[in-house]
Amino acid sequence: MRSRRKSLLQSLFSSLLLPGFVVMVISVFIVYHVFKDEYDELLDASLVGKAHLLLEFIETTEKGTGAVERGVANLLAFENDLLQPDERTLFWYLDSAGIIRVQSASVGDRALPPDLADGISTVQGNRYMVLGSDSPRAGTVIVAEPMIERNEAITDVVVGVVVGFGLLGLMFAAASFWAVRRSVAMIAKLSDNIAQKNEYNLSPIDRKNAFVEITPAIDTLDTLMSRLDVVLAAERAFATNAAHELRTPVAISLAHAQRLRAQLSDPTQASSAAEIEAGLKRLVRLIERLLQMSRAQSGLGLNAVAADINPVISLLMNEVQGRRADAGALVLKHPTGQWSSRIDPDALGIILNNLFDNALKYASGPEPTVIDASEPGRVVVSNDCDPLAAADLDAIKQRFIRRATLSDGYGLGLSIVQDLCSQSGCRLEIFSPRPDSTRGFAARVTLPQDRGGADPARAN
Repeated sequence: MRSRRKSLLQSLFSSLLLPGFVVMVISVFIVYHVFKDEYDELLDASLVGKAHLLLEFIETTEKGTGAVERGVANLLAFENDLLQPDERTLFWYLDSAGIIRVQSASVGDRALPPDLADGISTVQGNRYMVLGSDSPRAGTVIVAEPMIERNEAITDVVVGVVVGFGLLGLMFAAASFWAVRRSVAMIAKLSDNIAQKNEYNLSPIDRKNAFVEITPAIDTLDTLMSRLDVVLAAERAFATNAAHELRTPVAISLAHAQRLRAQLSDPTQASSAAEIEAGLKRLVRLIERLLQMSRAQSGLGLNAVAADINPVISLLMNEVQGRRADAGALVLKHPTGQWSSRIDPDALGIILNNLFDNALKYASGPEPTVIDASEPGRVVVSNDCDPLAAADLDAIKQRFIRRATLSDGYGLGLSIVQDLCSQSGCRLEIFSPRPDSTRGFAARVTLPQDRGGADPARAN
């Protein structure tokens, strides 16, 4: 089962948002309780003050003349302009027998709750203050404030806090997303730069998008790539130098073998000399392949300047035609127009010559080998032979794998072609049997086009 890939952006963003959301919820909870406690304490103090004031006023005012009722009404008159009727203070004065002697006009027909305890309590949506007198007349004052205004104030504060935290959370989320996305983008650019490194490009990593925390890892990678570059360069130099050094003695040995065979009259000895000559010729071809492989591994692929490559293709096709004595065994379709590309002509020559040699070497049917370059930017090489199995088709792409054990090849041709195609931007496709037949083998090379050049397909 394939594991789910984790996103750095999603991980960091969720890690920042979840704690932020939890902190906001806790903060709203704390603000609610702190404000409620302080606000209740403040309003309760006001309620107690009203109770004491009213009790003192009643006990010091002459009874029975209506002065008490008028005086209480005057004391609470300021609420008429400030509060709604359902928000005004309620007031009762009870004598020692518990009979209501005076009450505020705002009470109306509202009944006094029974069994109210001394002090402050909340009953039926009102906050009550019960205050008994210390005088011999022992009256009791009950003052009540509806909880509507108190609850509205607390609700407004909580809503304001929630809205404020919400706006702060949105700003925090936006800033966090921008910061995380910017950081992730820098890491992505660094990753792309590292991904471009291969056996042909082991230059130091661009540190423009590197954070200080990951600089040690980049230093380690640079050191590793530097050491690897030295090793690869030494390996390529050895292969190139060895192949160059072998060319001269092998050529001299081949010339002596050919001269010896010409001088021998004994058929048996002449046959032995011919076998030596054939072996030396195979060694010459191996040296050529090793030189090609060394050039492919050195990064041969693209030029800095684009040029028309169709003359190069035509020259290579004419050269392979000169190697065939039987004109009917090879059909050539030359390119027309222009195809501007930055592919290195030497790389193109190695690619096409290997494909030409393989097609001619393994052709075994009556139909001719065809080299078709008539379509702009594409070269198709096909021959007539027994079709390959799917496993064999994959195997011949690997180095030192030959199609036939008794073949005089070395299994390097297609490997070299693939390396150069990868470096130069060409696309190599191989088919067996051919797309239009039940037999044969075909290789199709699609060449890269320089976008600044003319497009022959459009021009025609």
